Amino acid sequence: MKLHWIASTSLSLVRMVQSCAAVHHPAAPVRRDRGELPLKNSAASSTFVHESQRVAERLISASVDEGLFWEQLSDELVSAANDAPLTPALCEVALLRAGHSQLQSDQTAASVHRSLDSCRRLLANDQPRLADQLRLRYAPLKQAYEAYGPGLLRSIGNQIWSGSPPKDWWPGRVSVHAVQPLQTGAAGRSSYQGSVWIEAVLTDISPAVPEWLRLVYQLTQMAIDTHTRTHASGMREGRSAADGKSAIELPWSLGTIPLIFDRAGEAGMIPANSMPIATAIDLGWASDDPTAAALLVRNATSEELSRVLEDWWDATGRTTPVFPVALKNLSARLAELTQTGTR
Repeated sequence: MKLHWIASTSLSLVRMVQSCAAVHHPAAPVRRDRGELPLKNSAASSTFVHESQRVAERLISASVDEGLFWEQLSDELVSAANDAPLTPALCEVALLRAGHSQLQSDQTAASVHRSLDSCRRLLANDQPRLADQLRLRYAPLKQAYEAYGPGLLRSIGNQIWSGSPPKDWWPGRVSVHAVQPLQTGAAGRSSYQGSVWIEAVLTDISPAVPEWLRLVYQLTQMAIDTHTRTHASGMREGRSAADGKSAIELPWSLGTIPLIFDRAGEAGMIPANSMPIATAIDLGWASDDPTAAALLVRNATSEELSRVLEDWWDATGRTTPVFPVALKNLSARLAELTQTGTR
């Protein structure tokens, strides 16, 4: 699998606008101080916030799901094999997928794009060399992945498929969109597959969980998403007569966390027997997993969830030949934590 690295200024912009619109919205519970905004010039920052709020207000007035709009717009950018420019057409696609009616969707898209383009010009004036800066920032991550990642991915695929992964399990080429950091590390992937994004942080957020492992995690999830979506009927033991869960419904995103750490420790890439699962969860590795989200919302701690995952891995995950069968066992353990483990 070859990675094509992209300094994604467009996706960086979209994430910044989304963040500003959410934090500075009047209904937001906490308002970020203006000095923490990503633009250095205070006047430009104020205008950036204003335009970001205009986007949010336009989406609300159009009865569009804001979160879904940003997700779809980001998806469109991540699925491209380059730093695609933001256009009214992309905005309209995202609006329609987020629930906007076809009636006057072009007008709403034009209005949203005007504000986004105003923010783009402000960012370009504030950081004219953003693309070059992103290339410099992702260079250490790229180097670390190239040194360790391909071998670890092969080991992960062999564990999931008992030594015989399908030839199309790992895609031949993946686009990696490096974006400006807004958090202490974050990553995601396109639902169209073949692309992931990751914040170009210069140093590991935690020495126990190298950032290149975050990239490995996303690449693994991308392969799982693609395969379960397109070949679910061919997955061994893909559906259980007992619980009716299909392969795509199993807790893959949680189950692969101890798998990755186990394989990395076995290869000497991290300290042997190191299972920093709680740290990975705190760093947002399973942020898109509905089971993990539900547990954490109900006050289960990352340490409690980590203990369940580590116990499952030691008892079942490591030794069960058919990984979906092991994940069914994990699903049952997580259900027990949901019922009895929250405080």
